Amino acid sequence: MAMYLLHRPAGAEHLRNYAGLHGALVDVADAAAARAAANALAPDLSAPFAGFTAVLVADTASVCFINALIQGDVVGNAYAGARDGEHHVGC
Repeated sequence: MAMYLLHRPAGAEHLRNYAGLHGALVDVADAAAARAAANALAPDLSAPFAGFTAVLVADTASVCFINALIQGDVVGNAYAGARDGEHHVGC
C-alpha cells in the first residue's frame, strides 16, 4: 500500500484539536482510507483528522512502518512528541 501524510491545511486554525495532533503518517490504499486510519489511531477524540489534507508521500511503506500520529508542527517538528507506542523509527 501507499504512505500518506495528513496535515492541517494552511490557515485552518479551526481544525486544531486539544490533543495537539497536527498530522499522521499512515500506510493505506487511498486518501479517504488515510483519514479513517488516522482517526482510528485516536479513538479518544472525535474525528480529529476530518478536513485535513492527505498527501501521497510514498508509493509503498517500509516493511517495518507503523502508522503514527504527529503532535506539533508537521513540517517543522515532524515526529516530535509523537504519542507513546505509536511512534516508530527504523526496523
